[in-house]
Amino acid sequence: MILRRLRVQHFRCFRNPVELSGLSTGIHVIHAPNETGKSSLVLAVARALFDRYSTKDREIQQLRPWQTTLSPRITLEFETAGKRYRLEKSFLDDASCMLEEWTGTRFERLADSQQADELVRGFLTSSVPGSGATKVGHWGLARLLWLNQSAERQEVPQLDTPLKARLLETVGVAALSDEEQALLKAIEVAYGQFYTPKKGKLVAGGDLLQVEEHVRALDDEVKRLNQRKVETARLADGITDNHYALASLLEEQKDYELKLADLHERIEQEAQLERQAVLREKDVESQRLQQRNLDQKQRDILVRQQKVTQYEALAAQKESAIQAAQEVCGRAEEGLRDATDRFKAQQGELEKAELRLDRGRLLEGTRELLEEQRRLEGLVKQGTRLANAGETSRRKTAALKVLSDSDVKRTEDVQRKMEQARARLEVQGIEVVFKAESTQNIEWEAEGHTIRHKVSKDDQKVFTGVSAAGLRIKGVGLLSVRTGAEEVGKLQAELEKYRKELARRLREQGVGDLAGLRKAWEAQQLLLQEQQKHEDALSTFLETADVESVEALQQKLREVQGDTGGRVAQLGIPEEGLAAYPFADVISLAEEVKVCKREVKAREKAREEAETAYRKAERQLQALIQERKGALGTAHTLRLEVQSQLGAMGLTLEQLGAEVEKAGTELARLENMLQGLRAQLPRPEERAATRRQQLQEAHARVADSVKRTREEIIRAETLIGQAAAEGLYSQLCDVEEKLALMKERAHQLQTRARATERLRNLALAWQEQVSRTFVGPIEKEIHSRLEHIRGGGRPEHLVLNSEFSEAQMQTSAGLRPLDSFSWGTQEQTLFALRLALGSLLSTRGPRPEPQLVVLDDALVNTDAARHRRALELIESAGDALQVLILTAFPERYRTLRGLKEFDLKALSCESA
Repeated sequence: MILRRLRVQHFRCFRNPVELSGLSTGIHVIHAPNETGKSSLVLAVARALFDRYSTKDREIQQLRPWQTTLSPRITLEFETAGKRYRLEKSFLDDASCMLEEWTGTRFERLADSQQADELVRGFLTSSVPGSGATKVGHWGLARLLWLNQSAERQEVPQLDTPLKARLLETVGVAALSDEEQALLKAIEVAYGQFYTPKKGKLVAGGDLLQVEEHVRALDDEVKRLNQRKVETARLADGITDNHYALASLLEEQKDYELKLADLHERIEQEAQLERQAVLREKDVESQRLQQRNLDQKQRDILVRQQKVTQYEALAAQKESAIQAAQEVCGRAEEGLRDATDRFKAQQGELEKAELRLDRGRLLEGTRELLEEQRRLEGLVKQGTRLANAGETSRRKTAALKVLSDSDVKRTEDVQRKMEQARARLEVQGIEVVFKAESTQNIEWEAEGHTIRHKVSKDDQKVFTGVSAAGLRIKGVGLLSVRTGAEEVGKLQAELEKYRKELARRLREQGVGDLAGLRKAWEAQQLLLQEQQKHEDALSTFLETADVESVEALQQKLREVQGDTGGRVAQLGIPEEGLAAYPFADVISLAEEVKVCKREVKAREKAREEAETAYRKAERQLQALIQERKGALGTAHTLRLEVQSQLGAMGLTLEQLGAEVEKAGTELARLENMLQGLRAQLPRPEERAATRRQQLQEAHARVADSVKRTREEIIRAETLIGQAAAEGLYSQLCDVEEKLALMKERAHQLQTRARATERLRNLALAWQEQVSRTFVGPIEKEIHSRLEHIRGGGRPEHLVLNSEFSEAQMQTSAGLRPLDSFSWGTQEQTLFALRLALGSLLSTRGPRPEPQLVVLDDALVNTDAARHRRALELIESAGDALQVLILTAFPERYRTLRGLKEFDLKALSCESA
């Protein structure tokens, strides 16, 4: 298949239509900078040829131009199998597909929609795509011949069944006979009963797996029944052992019960002593709390008396500090009054300086306004002069009768039509031919005009008229000629109509002829040009003056005059006296104001510092007075609290001390009594209650053991009964017999599976041997081109398997994967592969035809020498192939003979 024309619209970066036409066999270079749509062109061809038109998945959605809802449209004209077709395909919103065939004179519809998609895929041996957009694996012959920008670029294209059949046919390898294919199919069916075709694993749900699963299940069942048999025997032995253990536990339980009965009397005695000790301990605790309260009250009163003394001493110390603070505060207040007076005086000086500065600025502004007023007065005079001149020109043009260029042209058109009608009339009218036998004077009269001629001997004269004319020959007579042609009458009427129309138009414009009309129009144009000149001058003046009109300029002048009058009145100086009035230096006045402001700030800072010092001294004085007052108040409060506490108790301080000592003595007596009671009790670990708890816990543990032993005996007896009821031994015999039979069945199936596996391996080896007969010629073609690119002398040879799923290089050290070589070697090998396959499909086999080979920046990692030799291969391939080269470096391919060059960026710009 080769392309003849490609048109892409609304496709990725091609929002506007871009078309490549004039394509044929040979070399075509499409160049453009990066990111301008070269690879998008190749993708557009692939989407048109291999994708269903109704596909709407995410990859097809991404074909829309960025941030639009446009539907991609692609038109292809191509040749295949000696016929020419046109394919028009749209995706998404306007989805459609139509295939047309060239019949010799035009394209006629061949198929549409899904049928058209299927026909096009059949032309290229393309497999049916799955759901969504097609992958490279569905691209048929394009998968073998296109080296495009895709993720599979560095991989050898693998063969599916249709492609392999096409290559077998091309290199002349006979296909398998029907009997051979049936045998291979039967082998595959037998193998598929046991193993999966791709990975060789056992088929899930197959007979062999099911039998092996049954064997495992029966084996597990035998193990389970044997385990139950062993457990039943162990349970019988356990019952005997548990009976002996139960008798021992019952005796131990009885012994613990006797010991607990003996401890009952001792427990009662120790409990009585414990209750007495608890009562005595409560008395001790009560007496201790009473003694502690009295002691705490005594301590609190003593602390408060000590604080009273301390606060009174502190108040006495503050007296001298208060006197010193009062003296400091008086001095600070005097300094504050002095600083405030100096600050106010300096503020007055600043106000006077600012008044002088304001007047100086007012004088300066008034002088500037006077200058602006004089400038505006000059501009108003100039603008008024220009406006008057323009108004005079407008009055002149207004007095003219309006004569437009269209009127002149229409009048000239009427005269031209009249002349044309007269010429047609002359052609349709009379024609008289006069040939003189001797010299003659003759007259020709037609349409009211007389023309005189002198005709020499043998001179021939032709005369034309309309409906009537006369030829007068001196000395001979008058010859009258008349015609009654109906066409002449029509032409005369038309001529008369145009003559009247011309006369009317000239009369309306007040001129006698067309020349006068043109002269009047030119005079009018001169006046209009003069008017335009005045208007342009006025417009330029207004633009320079930055106003919209002369009235606006006059308004601005009036505003400036009013502002100037106001300032003159404010100053109290007549306007004519301003020129001679001495102007103050504003800069020096401003500098004077700055000096005054700095001095004011300095005086203000001094005042603030004096005020801060006064406030600080005042705060210190107030703090000292407050501290003395607080100390005296606290001492008075504490003294009242001591008196209140002693009064509440009804005791003096000495009596309170005696009560504290008395409470301590009583506490010591009660503590001695408590120690005597506790000495009568044994240690906690030796008490009868502790011993009873230990015996009770041991008795409970023995009781639990008795219970568990009885439960184990009951459970064992129950399980033994269940095993006897289920017929455990008979079940075991049945399962062992089934296991033996199932193992024999499994052995038979395994023997069959190994046999089918070996038979399939033999068939695959035979198929591989057959496949090598068509892979060999292809490897030879690839090697010859790869050797030419390298320049010879390299031993590496490409080795492919029958499906092209593995690509290796035969080296002196053995086979190495192609992807272990450099990027340059890989791309040169894949480049040679495309050219070799394209050449074979174009020249060999029962149905050779030119093929399209796409090279999208195919040699980017190749050095200059190898690139030059690769171009030689492209040149030789261009005779039988259509080579489409997409590149950002067109200069690398300009040496190719007979190439067609397309500037994609220029085509896009022309379309836009």
